Amino acid sequence: MAAPTPEEAQRALRDVETRKQQSLEGSRSSRWWWIGGGVAVIAYGFVGEFASDFIEDWGATITGVLLLLAVLSTTRWGGSLLGRRTQPRRASASRQLGLGLIGAVGALAIILVAQLLDVPHLALGLAIVGGLLLAFVGPWWEGRVLAHRGARG
Repeated sequence: MAAPTPEEAQRALRDVETRKQQSLEGSRSSRWWWIGGGVAVIAYGFVGEFASDFIEDWGATITGVLLLLAVLSTTRWGGSLLGRRTQPRRASASRQLGLGLIGAVGALAIILVAQLLDVPHLALGLAIVGGLLLAFVGPWWEGRVLAHRGARG
């Protein structure tokens, strides 16, 4: 087998990089998923604040459906059901789990302090902040995570 010329090797490396970028772009969620998720979180906060009886009856069901969508969107099988073409393989979830736990403990601490200070309309405020973060920061965060994975892989 003949060794490729430097031009052929350079072209092959460019092709590999192009395919990697296409794979990463194909893995991104639609911006509308993020916006829809943010609106759903904000709406849930408003309903919880102003129609608490509805949340008592349907809150667990709504939360379960939203959790199911979140889990489906992070798996290769679920991603294909939701119309995503590809998703990079994940090397290890232990770091992600650790960061998620740190974030959850931090959020819980903030919520507990706010409850101790008797902040009015706490759930509504958290829902608005969380929904806006999800809608506006979510796509940026996903792009950052995918770019980091693409640089490693």
